[in-house]
Amino acid sequence: MDFQPLLEVPKQSTGEPLWFIFQGSQLLVTQSEGPVKLPDDAVLAQLATGIVRRHVIGQLKGSICHGLEVDSHALPPAGYTFSGLRSLFGRADEVLLALAGRALQIIDWDRTHLYCGRCGTPTELRTHERARFCPACQLVVYPRIAPVVMGLIMRGDELLLARSPHFAPGVYSAIAGYCEPGESLEMALMREIREEVGLEVRDIQYFKSQSWPFPHSLMVAFTCQYHSGLISPQPGEIEDARWFSSEALPLLPHPVSIARQLIEATLLLMKSRHHALH
Repeated sequence: MDFQPLLEVPKQSTGEPLWFIFQGSQLLVTQSEGPVKLPDDAVLAQLATGIVRRHVIGQLKGSICHGLEVDSHALPPAGYTFSGLRSLFGRADEVLLALAGRALQIIDWDRTHLYCGRCGTPTELRTHERARFCPACQLVVYPRIAPVVMGLIMRGDELLLARSPHFAPGVYSAIAGYCEPGESLEMALMREIREEVGLEVRDIQYFKSQSWPFPHSLMVAFTCQYHSGLISPQPGEIEDARWFSSEALPLLPHPVSIARQLIEATLLLMKSRHHALH
């Protein structure tokens, strides 16, 4: 993705601006059952009186990306609707959807840090960096990012997949959870696996990461090998967990998610190893 983060509009830009207009966490897009698009300048003009905050997000191939929030009373113009980002999976361009997630996180951070968490004084935006600061006590607050570890456990030609109660019906995924203060990513992963399914793992290998704006996570995915233990789902956190053969998998997460990418990449690796042995 040819994207450059920015704090202000440069003197020269070649493309049409991209408007990521939110009402709460809902993005304004064209009203369509199929592919959706972002609003244009004319739509922005219709909503101008309802804008409560705006930020320059960056530049994508010459187009300046703007993140805006309108108040709760603003009505979507004809032909447009406010939609949650999850509902746009598979219906919006993946690059634009990723930028929408970036814009949403910046807007949410700005909205929730208008006052100093230390002394209560109204904060101010800094001009040279993405931060709000307190003029009274000098506290500086940057956009929050919460690291989440995800681990796909392998045992021979089997994968450990689990269901959380909030998953869509029938969907299973890899184990995941937030890092705690003082933990490395590997420590957090081993703890989460131990807590959620009662297993010990070894040979932790990094896969890749993905920004996940629900609301402000950075997903960091790994593969690992089963070492010991019997599956013991954590009450309230894990509805079901079991070993699945690569030939008999359950429903998996949406392809846009790193969980699905992790599972599919691991399946390809397992298949190539199997062919190499035979």
